Amino acid sequence: MITKTTHNQPSVKMVILEELVPEDHLLRKIEKVIPMGFIYEIVEPLYSKVGAPSIDPVRLFKMAFINRLYGINSMRRTTEEIRVNLAYRWYLGLDIDDPVPHFSDFSKNYTRKFSQPISIPHPATGEMIETTVFVAIFERILSEAMKRGFLYPGHTYMDSTHIKASANKKKFTTEEIQTDLRSYQAELDAEMDVYCEAMNLKKPAALEAEVKKRKVNTVDPDSGYFCKGEHEKQFAYLAQTACDSNGFILAVKVNPANLHDSTTFSPVFQELVEKFGVGGEKGIRSIGLDAGYKVPSIAREILQTKITPLMPYTCPKGRKYNEDEERIVRKEFIYDSQHDVYYCPNQCTLTPRSVDRKDGTKIYRAKKKDCDMCPLRSQCLSKTTVTKSLKRHFWQSFLDEVELIRKTEYHARYYAKRKFTIERIFADAKEKHGLRYTRLKGLKRLQDELLLTFACMNLKKIALWA
Repeated sequence: MITKTTHNQPSVKMVILEELVPEDHLLRKIEKVIPMGFIYEIVEPLYSKVGAPSIDPVRLFKMAFINRLYGINSMRRTTEEIRVNLAYRWYLGLDIDDPVPHFSDFSKNYTRKFSQPISIPHPATGEMIETTVFVAIFERILSEAMKRGFLYPGHTYMDSTHIKASANKKKFTTEEIQTDLRSYQAELDAEMDVYCEAMNLKKPAALEAEVKKRKVNTVDPDSGYFCKGEHEKQFAYLAQTACDSNGFILAVKVNPANLHDSTTFSPVFQELVEKFGVGGEKGIRSIGLDAGYKVPSIAREILQTKITPLMPYTCPKGRKYNEDEERIVRKEFIYDSQHDVYYCPNQCTLTPRSVDRKDGTKIYRAKKKDCDMCPLRSQCLSKTTVTKSLKRHFWQSFLDEVELIRKTEYHARYYAKRKFTIERIFADAKEKHGLRYTRLKGLKRLQDELLLTFACMNLKKIALWA
């Protein structure tokens, strides 16, 4: 019943590394689908024609791919794993007795070479454009997915996730920072001025940049102070990410965590439109977003681009009343777009009286005598309010159109896929690929790391589907 195993470790045997790697191994599938020789063309401008031989850049990037694919999240440990893992050695082109590159080689090459901008020809126009090595690798793998017919950007989905920064939350300074005006403020101001002239209303004063206090971490100043719901207060980054209906990542943009989704949406959206176009077989037809993006400016931007926004239902904002209180709520006021007035449940008229430039809203108010004589006054106004007033955003009509789309069968069919695409990407990235936190510091470094990670996730999907 007891068998004693004899270990013949010192014995000499002839082995072929190629035969020791299983045929169904992930790295073998990846190497078969996309050979990494294209990296030579990308990094060629960063290397000199003379001098001592360098470490093979493809080998360095393959080390980074192993690091991200298997969620090791430490280049030192990745190097140790490569020493003992035959499949890793085979993927890097190393023999059993070949030395493994030092764990610091990738970071040193990043600092000296890979972080520098490069010029490559545009895939569509052929014009030279300035980009980075990581963007070029990400786009090359994405183009391979499109070439194989795996990519379908017709229905895209966008969301953001927080990545904990490598920063001590107790080490910070409080600074006064002048905030920038919203990117669309000039268009909104022009529309307000035209409306005020047409309605003979007083123009409000022009907005000025506000000065706000912000916590700046002394370890990683690029990170933002983040506190949401019951989450722990911490310094983090916000990764604004977009994917297609098949779960391929299309674009990503890193921001400080103290920015809202509605302010970080536009750069990624414009990148998607420029990359894939609108409509047709390969263009974007719809984009699915969560409630954080349901604001008039985003609804307007999407609809004006001729793309269908898919957004969820959101509860009406305002004071909450008990069920036994008979109160008149906002939805009982009917808006007449032709005459630009509101009608209350007692058929009195609320007309535009002023404009709030900061909120971008028109203020509608009823006549005092109508409210004094109204039998519904106690249900409509508080004890200290004299007349009823309502606010309506200048671009509220775009949100109204979003609500009409929400009630269609098209919305029900495609919005449901959001939880299987962008949400699953975030779950896999954090659980399997080490994106729950980062050891890197700075927006630029983390942006490159995310591009590399998402390129690996796309690469893995292509290899499994091919």
